[in-house]
Amino acid sequence: MIPVSPPPSPFALILRRSLPAILLLGGGSAILLATDRAAASRTMPAVAVLQQVSTTLLDDAVEGMLEGLAERGYVGGKTVKIRRYNAEGDLAQANAIAREIAGGPFDLALTSSTPSLQAMATANARGRILHVFSAVADPFSAGVGFDRSDPLVHPRHLVGYGSLAPVDATFRMARRINPRLGRVGVAHNPSESNSRRFMELARASCRTHGIELVEAAVENSSGVIEAIQSTLSRGAEAVFVPGDTTVSSVIDSIVATAAKAGVPVFTVVPGRPDRGTLFDVGFDFREVGLLAGRLAGDLLRGKDPATVPIGETAREIPPRLSINLAAPGYDRTRWRVPDDLLGQAKVVIDETGRHDRPSAVLAGPFSEADYNPEESPSKGRGR
Repeated sequence: MIPVSPPPSPFALILRRSLPAILLLGGGSAILLATDRAAASRTMPAVAVLQQVSTTLLDDAVEGMLEGLAERGYVGGKTVKIRRYNAEGDLAQANAIAREIAGGPFDLALTSSTPSLQAMATANARGRILHVFSAVADPFSAGVGFDRSDPLVHPRHLVGYGSLAPVDATFRMARRINPRLGRVGVAHNPSESNSRRFMELARASCRTHGIELVEAAVENSSGVIEAIQSTLSRGAEAVFVPGDTTVSSVIDSIVATAAKAGVPVFTVVPGRPDRGTLFDVGFDFREVGLLAGRLAGDLLRGKDPATVPIGETAREIPPRLSINLAAPGYDRTRWRVPDDLLGQAKVVIDETGRHDRPSAVLAGPFSEADYNPEESPSKGRGR
């Protein structure tokens, strides 16, 4: 007779059914343990740097961040491990990179630009690593947990500096250079919170100064030049470039397009003074990055981020002015830069070349209208 095996016990049946789950949990625990051991065995802290796209402004901010870290004793490859990431203007890629950083072997993330701040804040919502942001015009409108009325209200792990340029002062300057200026063209990406803030301020300023703002919305950088051409066809006498990551990523092409129409370009995104813009009002983004890098170094040294308010670059460093008298579209019969403005410019370019003036300071204080569209320039308070 063939022997018959006894039926399996209830315990054996439960064990057999549970075995895959047990193995899965065991494997996951082993991975977590290995990750924790790897983190514990690191001999130096690790920092990830994420920027949204390659532009002079964002590149300068990142370089400033690394210099600021070095000032605090964290030198790449010597006392800190640094890995740089660039989403190259792709929001989906930025989100994927941010998730990689948040789940990776990093102690701190540095981000450059508003989209990078938002991507990293979402991926790191549980605060697994520290996060310091920079090159963000208006962090309070980014939707990441800040409170405009109280800069100490923020996720414990997330701090940094806003760098909102004085928009109303920029349009007042344009009107001084051309008192008859009536129409200004602008392309902007409404999906960017920083761009929306700049456009609020630009619209309010133009209403006050009797300027028609000729707008064209874009979804991505490939549509910017067509948008600029649209504003020129509607009679724009100058082109304004706001703090918009999508638009500023193709600023050289904007200048070239406007030049063909004999129209000057002015911005709140300083970069290379010789790129062809008539004037730029804003911050030196290397200095902006320095502030964030120093703060990151302080956090790595043990400073409690909960005690750090969301900062304003304007309280630390003044905006700067650069002027290019050789810019295409600068028709001296309609546009003329007053001598007092030339005296306030850090850089002046003319037919003889570039002239740097390190001691020059853009006159202030700036009015509340530069930062708050609800305040008119005539009623604005000093800042």
